[in-house]
Amino acid sequence: MPTGLIDDKERWDTFVDESASGRLFHKWDFMKITEKHTGFRFLPYGIFKGNELICIFPLFQKQMHGVNVLLSPPPLQSVIPYLGFVMGRRYDTAKQNRKESMLKVVGEHLEDELAALAPNYLAITQVPGFIDVRQFLREGYDARIHFSYVIDLEPPLPEIWNGFSSSLRTKLRKVEKNGYRFEKSNDLSVFYSTVAERFSDPEMNIPMISRAYFEDLFRAYPDELGLYYLYDALGTVTGVQATQEYKTFTLWMGAPKMTAMPGNEFLQWLLLRRAKEEGYRKMENVGANNENLNLFKSKFNPSLTLFLELSRQDLFGRVARWAYSTIASKGPVKRKVLSYIE
Repeated sequence: MPTGLIDDKERWDTFVDESASGRLFHKWDFMKITEKHTGFRFLPYGIFKGNELICIFPLFQKQMHGVNVLLSPPPLQSVIPYLGFVMGRRYDTAKQNRKESMLKVVGEHLEDELAALAPNYLAITQVPGFIDVRQFLREGYDARIHFSYVIDLEPPLPEIWNGFSSSLRTKLRKVEKNGYRFEKSNDLSVFYSTVAERFSDPEMNIPMISRAYFEDLFRAYPDELGLYYLYDALGTVTGVQATQEYKTFTLWMGAPKMTAMPGNEFLQWLLLRRAKEEGYRKMENVGANNENLNLFKSKFNPSLTLFLELSRQDLFGRVARWAYSTIASKGPVKRKVLSYIE
């Protein structure tokens, strides 16, 4: 069986843990919870060489209004910026000619399976740093570039600090003098209310996100998902940040500016120090594709890393995307019509 669906959580998660490109997003329970809350069917594909599992590929499928959609990751209300297929540890240590040979086999098997599924619209977004998608480009896929921010935690902390913009360093010193309280919490209330407010903005074009989704995720991954609050001297929440602490320390989701105090900036500085103390080599700050956030996040002097989105669509898929971009994204209709396309 070169390609087939896997029904073995332990085997799946072990593969993700051992792979260089496996992320928390790929873990079995994360995918099953996402399936539950998005209404998309989780298809856990594996590609084998003999009895050896060499690649996993989480896909999400849904048919709506006659359009067959396959996505990896699923819709934006899942708040998963990237997913895609994951190569195993043997790929990670192989020489380049061997890597290309393995990718060719994987690409061919995946293409056969995707042809059998016959999607009208298909989109795959790989994790940052996995850029060899040439096999898909040869098959006629369109490619789109996305970006993420990464801070190298290897240098000494003073060197990292000196890389910050001077205006950011001034703000951080001022907050430290005024007093603050930093807390890791299990209380989702403030976090969810700020995320819900952002997602309900008419400009977002995203259906409402579910609090129960976050509750299930934090319950499933209490050690890998963190929720942090920053309080001022009066006990007012001035910064909120959800993190993923798995392989890379990732600033996953944050709140908009909450007070005149630069709470989000100081909270990210505290989390950077925490990540370095715990031995993480990198800290990722998701959100480099959002122009409104670039000036804020770039003050921490991160590097840019790219990740690639691959897509393919037939006539029905193109019509669905057109309908979404011209009709469904207007006003309340956006929550009902083809909200899963973008």
